[in-house]
Amino acid sequence: MSLLRPSERDLTFDGRRLHLLDWGGDRRPPLLLLHGFTGHAHAWDTLAIALQPHFHVMALDARGHGDSDPADVYDSAGSFRDLSSVVEQLGLRALTLIGLSMGGRTAMYFAAKRPELVERVVVLDIGPEVSKRAMAPSSGPPEPETWESIEQAARHLYRGNPYPGIHYYRWVASSSLRARDDGRLVWKWHPSIKERRVMGDVDWWAIVREIKPPLLLLRGAESTVLDADVAERMARELPRGTLVEIPRAVHTLHEDNPEAVLDALRAFLKF
Repeated sequence: MSLLRPSERDLTFDGRRLHLLDWGGDRRPPLLLLHGFTGHAHAWDTLAIALQPHFHVMALDARGHGDSDPADVYDSAGSFRDLSSVVEQLGLRALTLIGLSMGGRTAMYFAAKRPELVERVVVLDIGPEVSKRAMAPSSGPPEPETWESIEQAARHLYRGNPYPGIHYYRWVASSSLRARDDGRLVWKWHPSIKERRVMGDVDWWAIVREIKPPLLLLRGAESTVLDADVAERMARELPRGTLVEIPRAVHTLHEDNPEAVLDALRAFLKF
């Protein structure tokens, strides 16, 4: 196991390949990172580096994202089955789950349904209800179908949210793009994730009330996805919930204000 970069592992479930980054540390408590919609496992790299000395850190590419195979449908039940298979194949117990947005809901669903496997949960900027502001059309320029360079994609991300800085976006865009057969660059997620996404009829407030492990909810102070009143209600209705608001942050908290997120994680995870 290299201390400089994660090993890459492929697991198979239901005939599909699920890709995992493993940062090592077999004798440390297991911690699994779950990315957001259109994200990927490498989006967690900088946080994984900070957590690696304390945990056996892994990051999963969800179905249709990063280097995992696409699926026929994208819904909470399918994500739960994928995660259950990964946890069982790896033999994980007393697991800490950290999930952003879509990954946060997957972590919530899993913790509610399989509490015997989960020790703690951290949810970044998502709750049972999504803010109406998240559905508003973007005020920025439309996103092109393909990119001419990493720099062009990085500049587009920077215009949408300058907090992480252009240097960070150059790095993250370099791991977020793939080249098509014609040489053009596109995001590293399968088009089917938008074409076949099903929101389903999950009662997320009921899921919240079922979660028995301690849960830390992190909300960006400037979030347009998780409204403050929804976050406060969620913290009240969780059996063992804690809410921390991250300043100078929108939705991608670990990118917008990484040190504040780490401070909150240190207090909750006790490392």
